[in-house]
Amino acid sequence: MGLPLLDMLERVGAARSAGAVWSEAVAGFAAIGVAWCHHAYAPPAWAAPGTPARLRLTTLPPSWMAHYEASGFLRMDASRRHCARAVTPLPVGEEFARALGDADWARMCAEAAAVAGIGCGLAVPLRPAPGTAHGGFTLLTRLRGPAFAAWRRAHERSAALVAHAVAQRILEVTEALAPVTAVPRLSPRERECLSWLAAGLRNDRIAERMGIARATVDLHLARARRKLGAATREQALAKALSFGLIEP
Repeated sequence: MGLPLLDMLERVGAARSAGAVWSEAVAGFAAIGVAWCHHAYAPPAWAAPGTPARLRLTTLPPSWMAHYEASGFLRMDASRRHCARAVTPLPVGEEFARALGDADWARMCAEAAAVAGIGCGLAVPLRPAPGTAHGGFTLLTRLRGPAFAAWRRAHERSAALVAHAVAQRILEVTEALAPVTAVPRLSPRERECLSWLAAGLRNDRIAERMGIARATVDLHLARARRKLGAATREQALAKALSFGLIEP
């Protein structure tokens, strides 16, 4: 994980309001070439009465947002549909839409480029434990083609992980949502497995490093996810980082 994102994680952890978290996130992502950030989620089942149906934080140009809404692009936005049903990040932009054969989405992306200069980006689904808030965190650049491919190779994994951490922190400091629960208690082995996972190792490589069976690594990580209330590895890592259970 690059230094700008590590620094941003520390500042996000110290922020005490959703606005402060968002400001730190926008600045941190800008340091790695993200031109616009867009974060939206639906409230959890246990949200207090009167909680808005959805919360949206965005740095997208107002001109594009107005065009997006007036053109009915919400219905054809494949990144929104992806975040509602998937857990893996989705590359977004006209070239990816055309590769998928999605003409409507490709038209939307082409207009995003024409209206606001938006290139390619990454849509990160936010899918925590059942009954909690869910949504997406979209990171958009001005890059296309080989330049964006290089950006993905350098930043996709760490940027997706940090997006989860930022979204988790926003939930923690939003008054309308439930208060932060006690820090989960992970075993030393569970924490070690998560630490190696955060370093980019696959389960088989983690097993080699720790001198244990691959199946045992799988079990430790499954237990860690359950204790952290995470649906995916990325969410488990983000929560472990936010709780200070592992070092970034």
